[in-house]
Amino acid sequence: MGIPKVTKQTDLRDNLYKTLEKIATGGSPHLVPTKNGEVIILSRKEYDAILLEKNLLQEFQEPINFGELTEAESVISKLGKKFGFKK
Repeated sequence: MGIPKVTKQTDLRDNLYKTLEKIATGGSPHLVPTKNGEVIILSRKEYDAILLEKNLLQEFQEPINFGELTEAESVISKLGKKFGFKK
């Protein structure tokens, strides 16, 4: 995801279709300031990528404490138990 392009509400209103098509076909997200805060407009593809990354990061809520491990075999064993694979 690139740096959002700041777009005024009036510019967005005047060029809504063109702006949405540009965003949907891989253009940069747009940041629209309002009197009540800021709004980001981004493509579905970028939105899905953000959700996927968020979900993957949530899987690591219980990190392995590598400071307690002394041998590679212990690391492999702990990872295997945590993520369900066998050596």
